[in-house]
Amino acid sequence: MRRTAGILAAVAVTLTVIRLPQIARMLLDGGTGGRSMAAGVLAVTMLLTGTALSLRKGRNDAAATGRTTTSLAASAAAAVLFAMIFVAVFAPVFAPYDPTLQLNLQTLQNTPPSLAHPLGTDFYSRDVLSRMIYGARISLSIASLAVVLSVVLGTGVGLVAGFLGGAIDGFLMRVIDAALAIPRIFLLLLVIALWEGTGPLTLAILLGSTSWFGTSRLVRAETMALRHGGFVEAARALGFRSPRILTRHILPNVIAPVIVSATLGIGQMILLEAGVSFLGFGVAEPVPSWGNLIRDGQTSLLSAPWIAAVPGIAIIVTVLSFSVLGDQLRNMLDSRT
Repeated sequence: MRRTAGILAAVAVTLTVIRLPQIARMLLDGGTGGRSMAAGVLAVTMLLTGTALSLRKGRNDAAATGRTTTSLAASAAAAVLFAMIFVAVFAPVFAPYDPTLQLNLQTLQNTPPSLAHPLGTDFYSRDVLSRMIYGARISLSIASLAVVLSVVLGTGVGLVAGFLGGAIDGFLMRVIDAALAIPRIFLLLLVIALWEGTGPLTLAILLGSTSWFGTSRLVRAETMALRHGGFVEAARALGFRSPRILTRHILPNVIAPVIVSATLGIGQMILLEAGVSFLGFGVAEPVPSWGNLIRDGQTSLLSAPWIAAVPGIAIIVTVLSFSVLGDQLRNMLDSRT
């Protein structure tokens, strides 16, 4: 816990100190919007620091019970994700340039990393660091919204199928089996190709509406194991209706595996969004995302490898961090451990 607290506190304070002049300028002469953004940055910094300090409080409890609720790998993963989300949310503060601005096509085309451009520039002389920061905002937003939609749909269908059983359960499961038999990437490309003007919101809805099948089967299995439990029978004896039993008694007992599934699912959504955008069917130019950043750099892998390598490394680190965090959540929430 002490390592986690130290890492998160260092991340929060360091990110604020790096951009302290910009934050101060926004507070002084940035208008209402600038002051709101600067206040948001400071609020998130204090939130991260408070989270880090609160984590230290649980160290004695973990030692008393003989259980370690976090590991060094999970602490590092949490710190990385906090930093990425922090920078992505406040991209205007941290990005040195406009991500769509073509600085100078004659002199700044595919220039290597330098002090002025820490991650270099691309073929259109746009700053890669700025596009990476704004791309993180797009990619993480799409993945988060898609996972929320997937969890809501999957949990709802799983609860209904597992609780009611019978013909309704059989019908829903056959529909899910048929959907799982279709390759998801093929289904996504088909729908996106037929859907004119696919934007980030549309892409998130498509990803979420085709990713809930596994969650529904997980929730269904947990619900079927609980629906004949003593507390459910007691609720029925008291005259509670099925909706209340589902929401007040069964749902809280199945939410733990759903949280773990959602954490792992964000990494999968990031990979899906990157793959679809790389193929040219996802986020369209000039809006940056990690997927189309890799696509922009594929034609210059030998002359300017940093254009594709940097977003590729960011995707690997982010997906790995979510996977490590999901495994740690599984260990913490699994009653058998």
